[in-house]
Amino acid sequence: MNKLNFSFVYKKFKKRLQETYGKEIALLIWKKADAKLKNFSAEYKNIGSDEKIMILPLAAIYLSMKEENLENPLELLNQYGKETGERFSKLIRKITSFPGLPEFLWKNMSTLMRKTSSPKKGYQRKIISETKELGAVDILVCPLHEIAKKLGIPEITSVVCLIDKGQMTGFKYIEYTRTKALGDGDNFCDYRLRYDKKKLQ
Repeated sequence: MNKLNFSFVYKKFKKRLQETYGKEIALLIWKKADAKLKNFSAEYKNIGSDEKIMILPLAAIYLSMKEENLENPLELLNQYGKETGERFSKLIRKITSFPGLPEFLWKNMSTLMRKTSSPKKGYQRKIISETKELGAVDILVCPLHEIAKKLGIPEITSVVCLIDKGQMTGFKYIEYTRTKALGDGDNFCDYRLRYDKKKLQ
C-alpha cells in the first residue's frame, strides 16, 4: 500500500508526474518515494504532525525525482505548491463563509496565533501585535524548515511556504500579508493578519 496515495496534500502530484514525464517514470518515482517515506516515518517518528504531513512526503518525492536526474524537480513542485495553496484557499473560503465564523476566528486570533506557532511545536517566534486591528508574529525558527535542513534539502521548504501563502488568503474578512519566508532564504517569516469586513473573499 503506497502511503503517498493517502496524502491529502501530495497525492494529486502523481498525476502531475504522469503528465510531465509519462506513466512509466511517474510510477517509478511514486514507488521509490513510498519506500523513502516509510523509512523517513520510521526514522523520524518523534517529530511533529505538521512535519510528518508536510515535509516527509515532499522530501521523499523530491529525492526520488533527483535520483532519476529529472530536470527542475523543485520548479515542478513549487508550481504544484502554489496551485495546492490556491485549492486549499477556496476550501477555507467556503468553510469560513458560515455566518459568524470569521468573527469567531478573529475574536480568538491571539489564541490561535500562539497555538499554531507554539514553542512546544518547535517554533521560535516574536509576537509583534495582538490588537483588535492587527495580529502579527515573526517566525524565527520553523520546525518544518529545520527537518528539511536535517534531511539535507532545505530548498523544499519553499513548496510548503507556497502552499501556506496560498491557503492563508482564503479566510473571509481576514486580510493576510507575508513578505518574508525562511523557505525563501529570509531570516524569518512575517505573518500579518488584519480584520477587514470589506474583504468578501
